[in-house]
Amino acid sequence: MRRASRLSLLALWLLAIPAAAFAQQTNGGIGGVARDASGAVLPGVTVEASSPVLIERVRTVTTDGEGRYNIVDLPPGTYTVTFSLTGFSIVKREGLELSSGFTATVNADMRIGSLEETITVSGSSPIVDTQNVRKQVVATRDVLDALPTSTKSIYTLVALAPGFTGVNDVGGRYFSEAGAYHGKRGTKVYFDGMGIENSAGNSSYQINAAVVEEMVLQTSGISAEVNADGPVMNVVPKEGGNSFRTILNGNYSGEGMESTNLTDALRARGLRTGSKTVKIFDEAVSVGGPIKRDRLWFFGAARTWGMARQFAGVYWNKTQGELLSPPGADLEVVRLTPWLDRPLDTHSGRWEWYDTYLGRLTWQATPKHKFNLLSDNQLACNCGSTSAATLQEVGGGYRFEPNRFIQGTYNSPLTSKLLLEAGAGASISQWNAFWQTGVQARTVAITDVARGLSYGATATYRGHPDYTNRYMLRAAMTYVTGSHTFKTGFQREHLVTDNFFIANGNVQYTFRDGAPVSILQRTTPYLELDRTNDLGIFAQDQWKFRRLTFNYGLRFDYVNGYVPAQDTPGTPDPKFFDRFPGMPLLNQWVGERKFSSVDGIPRWFDLNPRVGVAYDVFGDGRTALKTSLGRYVAKTNVDVAVLLNPITTSVNVATRSWGDANGNYYPDCNLGNFGQNGECGALDNPNFGKSNPSAIRWSDDVRRGWGVRDYNWEFGSEIQHELTRGLSVNGGYYFNNGGYYRNTDSAQRVNNNVLLGPEDFEQYCVTAPSDSRLPGGGGYPVCGLSNVKPEKFTANQVLVESTQKFGRDIRRNHFFGFGVNARMARGIRLGGGFDAGRQSKDQCFVVDAPGLTSYSIGTTGGFWGPQTATTINGQSTCRTVIPIKGLAMMKLNGSVPLPKNFVASAIYQDQAGPPLEAIYAATNADIAPSLGRNLAGGARSVNIPVLLPYTMFEGRIRRLDLRLTKNFTLAKRARLQANLDAYNAFNSSAIQNINTTFGANWLSPTQILDPRLLQISAQLSF
Repeated sequence: MRRASRLSLLALWLLAIPAAAFAQQTNGGIGGVARDASGAVLPGVTVEASSPVLIERVRTVTTDGEGRYNIVDLPPGTYTVTFSLTGFSIVKREGLELSSGFTATVNADMRIGSLEETITVSGSSPIVDTQNVRKQVVATRDVLDALPTSTKSIYTLVALAPGFTGVNDVGGRYFSEAGAYHGKRGTKVYFDGMGIENSAGNSSYQINAAVVEEMVLQTSGISAEVNADGPVMNVVPKEGGNSFRTILNGNYSGEGMESTNLTDALRARGLRTGSKTVKIFDEAVSVGGPIKRDRLWFFGAARTWGMARQFAGVYWNKTQGELLSPPGADLEVVRLTPWLDRPLDTHSGRWEWYDTYLGRLTWQATPKHKFNLLSDNQLACNCGSTSAATLQEVGGGYRFEPNRFIQGTYNSPLTSKLLLEAGAGASISQWNAFWQTGVQARTVAITDVARGLSYGATATYRGHPDYTNRYMLRAAMTYVTGSHTFKTGFQREHLVTDNFFIANGNVQYTFRDGAPVSILQRTTPYLELDRTNDLGIFAQDQWKFRRLTFNYGLRFDYVNGYVPAQDTPGTPDPKFFDRFPGMPLLNQWVGERKFSSVDGIPRWFDLNPRVGVAYDVFGDGRTALKTSLGRYVAKTNVDVAVLLNPITTSVNVATRSWGDANGNYYPDCNLGNFGQNGECGALDNPNFGKSNPSAIRWSDDVRRGWGVRDYNWEFGSEIQHELTRGLSVNGGYYFNNGGYYRNTDSAQRVNNNVLLGPEDFEQYCVTAPSDSRLPGGGGYPVCGLSNVKPEKFTANQVLVESTQKFGRDIRRNHFFGFGVNARMARGIRLGGGFDAGRQSKDQCFVVDAPGLTSYSIGTTGGFWGPQTATTINGQSTCRTVIPIKGLAMMKLNGSVPLPKNFVASAIYQDQAGPPLEAIYAATNADIAPSLGRNLAGGARSVNIPVLLPYTMFEGRIRRLDLRLTKNFTLAKRARLQANLDAYNAFNSSAIQNINTTFGANWLSPTQILDPRLLQISAQLSF
């Protein structure tokens, strides 16, 4: 507590400094040297950067004793740079295009003359940044408007960035997080330099595309300003201006505009139906202009967008209103009849819609003080199922009611050397679940294990409240000289989660081929509260010395999770009773419960150095050699507080057998009697509703301390070269030791069952099935598998401990890439490149079991360790390697002007298909001969892997998106852009996901690329 108090005092001290924040690298800069005709440097030259995007119109500095100048914190736009000095002619550089995070080098050669004489220099804008070491992809508004990007979201950047796995969705369907970049996950998303993600780390607030000026993806060499162990995406918003401007946007795709790509080969592999697009739409209007010129600007944008799509194998229940249970029963079982012939319409499958209304004010209060205020209010619904394993009544969804993003920023260039900046914001996220049509308080959730279907109702609902909020505060100071740019500041985030959980009847039934088998009872309803505070303090400097620019900084990161005192069931919001009428608010089996507050779950401290150097190889600003090294800690959310919340560590579910002897689909027993009675067996956990003595605990050495949080070291070295005017190429090598994912795949922590050791397990072998689809036709041994001794079967007390107690979790990600960036004559533009690498993950150490006890697949791939014994066909599995063929990818994009104001553009993506996995349910009969006994605990089977990891892959995923644009000039300031797009133009049916369960349906595709889709769109600006 004393240490935390010191940190709080330090944060307050920083707040009290007459300084504000640096804008998270959202803006750019201009720098260079002024010389006379002899080449001697000129101190005291006045340098002005002017642009319509500056509400103050002009930013002014002077060159230092070495003739250097540096203008920082410039928003994206077109600039004119003017150099003036008594006794010399004025030099003016016009048409300089500046993008986010880019520092343009603009030098001036001044000759003796009068100030009345002006020398205007023309030329293309610099495209090689010789000062910054970060690697980034910038998508300007012009690029986004030119390319076939359909419904734009932050993940549009995935299609433009080589090295980023995944294929973005044409319809703009919601994704909680993008894929991995160079093996790193934990993408952070910012809006104008401030986080928009919710407290769970997902992007619930959806970007209003009508407000986007630029989108920036930073992938390596990220400075100390940002806590980023993965990629960083930032949206630079539009502002108003001194002239009024209105933009209208719209796009549309309908049912008749989609092809089919379900081939005979796919049908032969088990894919019977494909997804169908019913509708994709996106409509927006934005207006900006002056309330008072040069003093107060406004900008507003309203947008509605969404899509309706029938996903393969997802249906409504045609007999949802027919009951199998007795009339008037408090627990109702509906008859299952998948509605296969339901007419196709907007509500047939998944439907998503978003309505968002944004307003922004920019106020230049004085020449040195600027304020921005922004508010976005968002209503939305992510409705319907996407999985063939759940009927629509179960797939459910959630509504944003509403989501809000609120932001205020302050900027002040107090002098030409001292800049202040501050910001405060809130991302208010409300994910309220709801009952689908035909579901009410007594409708029971049912899973039929034989049919592989869930129907009736969703197992649990969250809503009213379902807050996952993030509150942000940042401040920093920048001090600039010609040679140095020093920055210091902090960011603080407060994460709040309030989730009210309910379940219909507080039960869930399991059926087997329509017959009741068991009942799962829940302790719902209850209100769960989780909190986390995150503080980052940084200092860094950029020092230019001759042709070298050194970037170095240090960041201190502190995170503290905690849980307030909780009384369950708690009180829901008033709207709860409108959404869930008739839902009881007290669980009669467990009654009211009280939980004490918990602090320090976790309490982590880290120091993260970042260093880099950029070298202007020939001194002409056309070739830069860059190298960077930095330490980055894992993305923060409330997940640890959730895991260690006393509610979570209670026994909240328990199962009992159910033999429905009279066939009335109603449990004729007293569910409040936890012992065997009537048709119901005893609950399988006597601690139901109480603290769980077997709950997973965290040891002190992983809950708190220095350097115990997941982190990665990242190194990058690349060269950028401008081949000719407007054309640059780059190539580099990149390394990191990341690859962890939140708390499901940590490199710093392991789960240790303290009641078991290696001596408590016995090993066995299984022969892989004979199958032509397996290497060599199968039949090879899978050995070194572990099964606990029968007398130890019930021994279970998991303690999360430091990996270092048992061994080393070694993860290595090596990548190389080549890129091109061309802005050539006649408006031709080309971007993209090739990226490939090799990832390894070594977990060859033993915690408890020497070999795999079972096998499953997570977000980062299969869980192959820690263990040392398991082999497949004689080859060890504790060290996995993803080869180059599984990571190589190419992504290209470009546009070409054509005669008569036509423009053609395209995006091409080529990446590896998914790796093949084979999870075989080895039966007791398969295992007993080798084990010498039956499986412990009476288990009938164990899931084991029978295919070596990352040795076989599906075919490559290739997608080409095309656009043909016609531009019309309607009046002096009115312009119309009309587009015809073709997504997946070649109608590829590349496989994106497959069935990994070994059996008759093994390798059956579960997801393929969406078929070719035509889309019309237009943009009118005036």
